[in-house]
Amino acid sequence: MVSDEQRKTINSILTLLTQKTSMHIQSNQDYGLLGGVAGQLLFLYKMHQYHPDAVNEDLFGQQFERLQDNMVESHFGLASGLAGQAWLIELLNQAEHEGYDATLLNDIDELLLRVMSVENWQGEIEAINGLAGYAPYIIRRAKTTNQDVLFERLVAYYEQLHTVFPDGTLSWSQPSYSAFRFEGSDRTQPEFNLGLAHGVPGIIAALIPALQSSTLHDRARALIEGACDWLVTQRNPEHHAECAYGCAAGSHRSRLGWCYGDLTIALTLARAGIALDRPCYVDQAREVALMAAKRNAQSASIEDAGLCHGTFGLVTIFQLLNRIVPHPEFLKAHHDWLEYGLAKYAELGEQAFYTYQGIPPSYEEEFGFLMGYAGVGLALLSVLNEDLDWTESLLMA
Repeated sequence: MVSDEQRKTINSILTLLTQKTSMHIQSNQDYGLLGGVAGQLLFLYKMHQYHPDAVNEDLFGQQFERLQDNMVESHFGLASGLAGQAWLIELLNQAEHEGYDATLLNDIDELLLRVMSVENWQGEIEAINGLAGYAPYIIRRAKTTNQDVLFERLVAYYEQLHTVFPDGTLSWSQPSYSAFRFEGSDRTQPEFNLGLAHGVPGIIAALIPALQSSTLHDRARALIEGACDWLVTQRNPEHHAECAYGCAAGSHRSRLGWCYGDLTIALTLARAGIALDRPCYVDQAREVALMAAKRNAQSASIEDAGLCHGTFGLVTIFQLLNRIVPHPEFLKAHHDWLEYGLAKYAELGEQAFYTYQGIPPSYEEEFGFLMGYAGVGLALLSVLNEDLDWTESLLMA
């Protein structure tokens, strides 16, 4: 439970972040979901649901219109392209309920189908700018329209691109041309990324909703089970070690965050285990997450507040974990990280929400969804109202 004092502080922070976001969005020339106008609109929309008087409806309408006028058809990535922008538009469209227009994004569906109609996928395969990042839009559209055609293309590409190991498990190597490879000197060697943002967990999360299709269930299941079995083999053999997974196969050290680390691997395994009725995956997820719940800011490499790899990202992930795999330690970790974040605010004021820039070390004001004010605001709103549907856009639900 959130105490009255914490609720008062959170409401004060939300007022501050709403004001900051409302000012910045008017001059923001990035229209993407993760760092731009679309993500800021997501926060303002959720804030308006929580406290209608806090958000200027005329301003919201103007900025939403500006977003629609500046959608670029040449780029479909989740971070700054059509996939993320269209996910937001469909979310708002569905919120109209009786006024929902099922045809509003038919052009986007057709455009995405054209993008996904090439015989051999030659783009990125991860979530930020690649194939897995198309999934949140398809998932959201599938709530009201049949999206089996797009899901089939997603499944087909990952069938085409996977590597099968002698033990029967499977995974996906980062393509040799990928901008997200750690190893740049020898791109001929396979590299298996373990981050939700850029690696195998994100692909698994993108495929989970395809299990709901009767025509795709078996194909999606084969990929998800093979990949989850492989993920389990990548776990640190020292099961009581502080860190279970690294950033890439063969390593066992990483921070805690959305982008990389044990928590979103555990969340993905738990979601897959529930969807497949495979308790062994849920058990693995619980074990890994319980070890992660013991880590502190230093051992988790927490340097700032944002969703990507900061304090309030952990607040949200533990909240999600406790929802699908309830455990007192997950609830405690959720509250502990919330308390830590609020204590930082008491100490530093709004600078507690600045983003850490590692080279050179510095803190800068950041307004976006993934790294800045908008994401912190969404996490805090979810603490108060338990509304976590926005985490779908980050492949966490």
